[in-house]
Amino acid sequence: MRLRREKLTVFFTTAVCLASLLVLIPLAGCYRPGGPVPEGAHPGAPRAWTQEEVDAVVVMEDQVISAPLPEEWGAPDVCDHLRFLRFRPADGSTLDPEDPGKVNPDTTDAMLVMLPGILEGANGFEYLGRQMVYMARVQDGLNLEIWAVERRPNTLEDLSVANYLEGELDAGNIGAMEAARKAIDYYYLGEEVNGRVFQGWLKDPDVPFLAEFGLALDTEDVFKVIETMVPDPAVRKKKVFVGGHSLGGVMTSMFAGWDRDGDPTTLDDAGYNNCAGLFGFDTTVTPVSAMVDPILKQLPQCIQDMLSNMSAGVYGTLVKALREDPNSNRILPFPMIDAEAMSLLEAVAMLAYYDPDSECTVMREVPFSDSAHILLRFLHSRDFQTFMDGVPQITDFRYTNEAMLGIVFDDNFAPLGMIQNSMGFLEGGTVVKKDFPKSDLLMSIPLLSDLVGSMLGQGPYYIANDAGPSPFKLGQGPLYRWVNFDEVGGESDPLYQDKGGALTYTTAENEVSDVRDVARAIFKGPLNLTEWYFSTRLMADIVAALFPFGRDYGINFLHGDRLEGMPKIEFIAEQGVLSGGTFMFLPIPGERELIKGYNHMDVLTACASAPQRRENEVIRPLIEFVKENL
Repeated sequence: MRLRREKLTVFFTTAVCLASLLVLIPLAGCYRPGGPVPEGAHPGAPRAWTQEEVDAVVVMEDQVISAPLPEEWGAPDVCDHLRFLRFRPADGSTLDPEDPGKVNPDTTDAMLVMLPGILEGANGFEYLGRQMVYMARVQDGLNLEIWAVERRPNTLEDLSVANYLEGELDAGNIGAMEAARKAIDYYYLGEEVNGRVFQGWLKDPDVPFLAEFGLALDTEDVFKVIETMVPDPAVRKKKVFVGGHSLGGVMTSMFAGWDRDGDPTTLDDAGYNNCAGLFGFDTTVTPVSAMVDPILKQLPQCIQDMLSNMSAGVYGTLVKALREDPNSNRILPFPMIDAEAMSLLEAVAMLAYYDPDSECTVMREVPFSDSAHILLRFLHSRDFQTFMDGVPQITDFRYTNEAMLGIVFDDNFAPLGMIQNSMGFLEGGTVVKKDFPKSDLLMSIPLLSDLVGSMLGQGPYYIANDAGPSPFKLGQGPLYRWVNFDEVGGESDPLYQDKGGALTYTTAENEVSDVRDVARAIFKGPLNLTEWYFSTRLMADIVAALFPFGRDYGINFLHGDRLEGMPKIEFIAEQGVLSGGTFMFLPIPGERELIKGYNHMDVLTACASAPQRRENEVIRPLIEFVKENL
């Protein structure tokens, strides 16, 4: 756990290289183009409403609440504020007439507080939040407000130029390619853009204050948002619902069982007495300690080992190291996945949204770091040998901007379970199955399997296989395009196959999210989907909360037993990170929906406006749950 992310990357690459020398004879020119070609797009599904209609009815605001931190923590001033995305009816009908920063309890039927998952920002709820407020208003005549709460470390992200470029694109002042090049200038080349110069991605020694950014701070922040927006406890008890995605479900459980003053005999300040019900998106909201295990399994093995062996001594040593050792992992270490990788995703998403059909050439211009190069090879290698050789690599293929987003974020191509959406498939060239990184060789190497094995999704996975006619003529292959989720097939022809009909790549049931909606959610507005600097202290505190010694550190999770009696609903993705785990078979009270074809992110992004093809299986049931429990 003392390893820095850079050391994890070094270990990762060193182990791969040693393994290849021991068990492989590196072969030049192992690239073999050819294979089956996808059949191409089917007719798309009609939309019952447009994004423009939603935007006319629903407003998304970045709301800020002042909440200064203790001076002795040494955190920068930017961390002295809470931020959350507020989704509300655009006509202002839910606003408090005396203070628009609060909600009008008489005209608002319900308020839903949503907590993001690990490495996830408030924009994880950008699509679901807008669509849910819209559907409730138009279809049910209900006034809902949704508040997606941002964790404080996200205030450390430098999104200034990304947001500036988004505004310029929306205004039509620049094109997508020019915006992408300006982003490269700012984030990679140190050039001034819009009067600012990037100070670099933060490292562990830069953020000593993250040693204090734990469960107590995050839970108290949720209370702060709710109490600021809804001062009346009686209204909170009747109309406020709290839930989250992935790790956000565990955070929801912690909130509901929290006791603000640490006195279990005074219950007005307990979380469960400040809300009407709980909900979870591909997660569980329960007090059972075993429920933390599925979340931990998303983490690298070294972190799992440390957290699973938690004791008062281990916890105390960890907190002391976070406070005193500048090289301790104050930022939760993930192999290859760091702030650079997550900011790159935002740039790819902007290109996919504003210029979906143009060829994505800008990736060839980015001066990636070594860790980013490794990540791209990890995501885009047909087999272990290709990963080792680095030929061909992702920039040797020709993809449209939309297809580039698809291959790094779709469940048919991206092997990391926690980021998977079901957005469609490729067309335009040969596409074959790949056996990397889920290869027997990789999984037989202890260090590598420990680092990445638990993070892999279910598969199967595919990869484009025509970067040119030979290893010496790369970059000359066909232009691969993206077939959207509703173009892979429908009720009468649900299979998306190769042109010969011998290989089924995917099915209509397994594709549910519109790639354009996903792209928008990644970057739209002042916040973003990713979380650059996730605090290790928070993850340690969640585990410590399950033990009595946690109270000695202000972790007042005292009422976990009360969660069993609360109204709750959970939406579990059939192909998500929790499906099939032990908790699926436990008799936990509450309603649980197992949704076929959904992946971990689909519970937030599945298309709502194409009900003729398939109803969104989260938003309508959640609205009905709220109505039943008001």
